[in-house]
Amino acid sequence: MTWINKARLKATLKAYLFLAPFLIVFIGLVVYPIGLGVRLSLYGQRGARMWYVGLENYQRILSDSMFWESFKIPLFLLLVQVPVMLILATGIALLYETRKNGGPLYRFIYYLPYTIPGIVSGLVWSYIFSDSMSPLLPALEFFGQTGVKLLTRSNVPGILLVVILWQFTGYTAFLVYSSLIAIPKEYSEAAQLDGAGFWQIAFKIKLPLLVGPLITLFIFNAIGAMQVFNEPWMLGNLVVLPLNYTPAMYIYNSAFSQGRFTYAAAMGIILAVLTCGFSWYILRSAGRQILGRRH
Repeated sequence: MTWINKARLKATLKAYLFLAPFLIVFIGLVVYPIGLGVRLSLYGQRGARMWYVGLENYQRILSDSMFWESFKIPLFLLLVQVPVMLILATGIALLYETRKNGGPLYRFIYYLPYTIPGIVSGLVWSYIFSDSMSPLLPALEFFGQTGVKLLTRSNVPGILLVVILWQFTGYTAFLVYSSLIAIPKEYSEAAQLDGAGFWQIAFKIKLPLLVGPLITLFIFNAIGAMQVFNEPWMLGNLVVLPLNYTPAMYIYNSAFSQGRFTYAAAMGIILAVLTCGFSWYILRSAGRQILGRRH
């Protein structure tokens, strides 16, 4: 073994040594639970007794209308909440970039909702939209609207939209802002010398350079929409929601309310596969469009 090979081996060992803590945590908290879930999904269950059934749980899920109906709310969030949040976050980031004063204060205000745990924010918003204690009721009564029920099943999708936008828009805005400050200032300065205004620079120069980060943020938020649980679960304490209101709620109720752990594991695996497949499709399609523009 030459000294060059020894040096490479030493460098490789050092790299794996630095990666070891992450790999240990990743295997213990991600890989092992996934493997356990796959294993459980291949078993049938009745009480504490389990037996091997192969792919029978997956076949049942394919004909389980309750499971597939549970994707209505994630689809609504994917088509409405995610695009609206990205537009608002991009606008906030562009405006924040132009501010000269008050930076720390605005960062604190925008980022604060994200620091509040989902359960706590769900409790707060449940109080805001409750029928008896809502601080919005006096304002509605002032305009002659008495006896209004804010938290009804038909209003829950809109309330979810408000809650999620409030919680994650500021955080997303700073992720967009971190990409904005990485754009060389020479581009904007050259455009200003040519007479371009703020919005022209934003739409013609900055936004095209933000396509990659925005696609990544779209995928992350789409994954969150597919797995939404905390917000509807907390609202469900004040309004009766179906067991399958979202896929995550249906999986949770199947496991812990009905005791169908192996069936719930199979649904969790299918949800993960659908989420990964959707993310891969978006990345592949976006990659093709970006390459097409470059050529």
